[in-house]
Amino acid sequence: MSPSLAVVGMGPRGISVVERLAAALSGQPPAELTLHLIEPSELGAGEIWRTDQTRTLCMNTLAGAVTLFTEPGASVTAPVVEGPIQYDWIRLLRGDRDGVPAPAAELFDRFPPADDTLERFRAEIDETRPESNPSRALYGEYLRWAYDTALALLPDWVRVQTHHAQVTTVRAEGSADVLTLDDGTEITAEQTVLSLGWLTPADTAEEESFSRSMEEHPDLTWIRPANPLAQNLTDITAGEDVLVRGLGMGFFDVMALCTLDRGGRFIPDDSARSGLRYEASGDEPRFLITSGRGYPYLPKSEYRSLPPAARLTRFREVAARISAEHRGSASIDFGTEVWPAIARDAYDAFYRTVARVDPGAITTSLDELLSAIDAAGHPDELPQAVAPHLIDPDRVLDLSRWAHPLAGVRESTDELTERIAASMKNDIRHAVLARESPLKNALWEISAARKPSQILGAEGRFTFESRRGEFAAMMAFGQMAGSGPPLFRTRQLLALVDAGLASFIGARPSATVRDGAWEVRSPTTGDTPHRSRTLVDAWMHSPDIRRPGDPLTQSLLAAERARPFTLLGPQGEPAPSASPEVDATTRRLVGADGALDPRIHLLGIPTHAQHPDTTISPMPGTDPLMLRETDAAAVDALTQLGLR
Repeated sequence: MSPSLAVVGMGPRGISVVERLAAALSGQPPAELTLHLIEPSELGAGEIWRTDQTRTLCMNTLAGAVTLFTEPGASVTAPVVEGPIQYDWIRLLRGDRDGVPAPAAELFDRFPPADDTLERFRAEIDETRPESNPSRALYGEYLRWAYDTALALLPDWVRVQTHHAQVTTVRAEGSADVLTLDDGTEITAEQTVLSLGWLTPADTAEEESFSRSMEEHPDLTWIRPANPLAQNLTDITAGEDVLVRGLGMGFFDVMALCTLDRGGRFIPDDSARSGLRYEASGDEPRFLITSGRGYPYLPKSEYRSLPPAARLTRFREVAARISAEHRGSASIDFGTEVWPAIARDAYDAFYRTVARVDPGAITTSLDELLSAIDAAGHPDELPQAVAPHLIDPDRVLDLSRWAHPLAGVRESTDELTERIAASMKNDIRHAVLARESPLKNALWEISAARKPSQILGAEGRFTFESRRGEFAAMMAFGQMAGSGPPLFRTRQLLALVDAGLASFIGARPSATVRDGAWEVRSPTTGDTPHRSRTLVDAWMHSPDIRRPGDPLTQSLLAAERARPFTLLGPQGEPAPSASPEVDATTRRLVGADGALDPRIHLLGIPTHAQHPDTTISPMPGTDPLMLRETDAAAVDALTQLGLR
């Protein structure tokens, strides 16, 4: 029998693994290989990017900022295969070849998409620009084309078998593994690459309590944390008050599905403070919304182009110095060594923009003001440092106000809703100003610092206290500031507020079941109970190997073929993280005994605590980490099989 290799999970990473296998095998002498491709949802798109989903849900990434192909100069071992970024693929579909790199156009011509792709998405394709947020279904079509192309690039001696199922267990048999699927099929594989995505962990103590309450009160509805496509939103009835926890992308998806997909319409209206007027269908609920911060993620700036590159001057200097010192585990104090540079970069961006758009606001000179920024001690001293250089106290940037927008607020739900709505109007104004907004430029520096900060602290290099403290706070702040919804979603939410269909009930909520109803309280609104028959948790859990909820991870732990990546605790003691440990070079699992697994590789989102940038789509021109890890796993698997 020919050797076999299994790729489990055929979303973006799994597709990239197949493409990297094809690249690595190009020019190799003929041999034998069976390639098993396993996916319970859509092969070549996965669950989140299914091509049959509603067009209402969009990517939070821009069409011109995502690719699935390596580029010249990429840090990969297998040969580079240049293909179109998503926007160029869309342009090629509509016959626009001007400026598309020749190798990308040639690959498109060699393997044209399905004949009906253009017609099924014609309206969207015709309107797409580099800065557009494509529908997730259209991105799924791009992924499907990349998948079909990768399969076509495989040598003809590779035998491909596809399996529309889920792997439940892995057991070793001699020098191979047997993968059991949930349809009863068993597959023997000498090498396996796991690209599993968002694995749901076991229930938290709160969720276990909720489940017991549901058994006692079967008339209640609890929509658990999940991908919105997997949440049964049909259980939300028209006209009811619905409690929602979460104000990030999960919430905006739920909002869109319960309004636009129920016949509601957002009508342009210059007289409305959102720029939109909501025309109700009568089938939508009324949202009572809360979250840890209590405030919606900020809308992305409307640059009318791809976003500008952040300067990050001070951060880059600090990161270069620390990297040159080759620090080990728990050796970098993010709060004292890194965060001050990021905060100063944010202030620098703010006041450079002020000097450009409102130079009279600075009473001294920009150089003197920037020198004051660098002379400040702790980041908390920055507002006081810049104040003497400004004519207007309102021009003093206070980052803490944006990191904790409801700090100290105690008022009624109606008052809070109007407070947030008025602030959202201002958020929209800043997003429209984009490059001309000092605030947006400052927050963009913090958002852009997330990825290189993660890289700097990868493999547990941040100290325990600073990782749990300032680094976690910066990542959450940057997520809120830079990974918020497209501007049109913020306009839609404000239109719902003005239509009386959305209210805000505060930060730091507590939820329970009392007297047969869900009850949510927030100190922001005086712990006044807000009650409903329905609770929606509008987010997705990060995978956590410490409480695995999927049978595959459980079987790997039971066989001692996986262990948590260990960080150092506050006293230098071992502190297991949420991620399975993998070898940084090959992405092979590390077993309970510390040895590399001879056959199983793990990629992507489950490794978030050890490796950075696991949730970000590959961006052109950045030598993406995702493509480097898929290349590493593909090449190592083939090497172990003796095919390289």
